[in-house]
Formats: sequence, structure tokens, C-alpha cells
Amino acid sequence: MTFTSWSIKFIISIILDIADFFIGRIPIAGSIWDAILGFIGLLLWKKVGGIQFLELLDFTDQIDGFIPSLTISAIFSIKEIWD
Repeated sequence: MTFTSWSIKFIISIILDIADFFIGRIPIAGSIWDAILGFIGLLLWKKVGGIQFLELLDFTDQIDGFIPSLTISAIFSIKEIWD
């Protein structure tokens, strides 16, 4: 992965995490949004992106919006730039 492709994916992750803060706090819709973001996380960051699925454990959909899971996945994937 090049630095440019990683950067684009990183920016997408940040935007989706910001959207998760607003959309993801609506009960039921937040859980559906978290599941969709889980699959997007897998597409963007492979196994590491699966961290997003942990947000499904919050049934209230109030706490997980404060955790930027996709951005954290991007930071964990930074080593792929040099592979």
C-alpha cells in the first residue's frame, strides 16, 4: 500500500467516524450503521477493520459513537505503507 492510498483510506475512516458520532447514536439505526461500518472497515483495513464490529456490543448506541474505531484501525495499519 502506498502512502497516498493509505492517506485516502485514513481520511475516509475519519469522515465515517464523524458520521458515526451523529448517526450512530440513534437507537437501532446506530446498530445497523455499526454493522455497515464493520463491513466497510473490513474492506478498507482487512482484519484490523473488524474492530468496528465491537461497537455492536453497545446496545444503547450511546457510548460507541465516542470511539473512532475505523481511525484506530487505520493507525494500526500504518505499517502496511512500508510493506
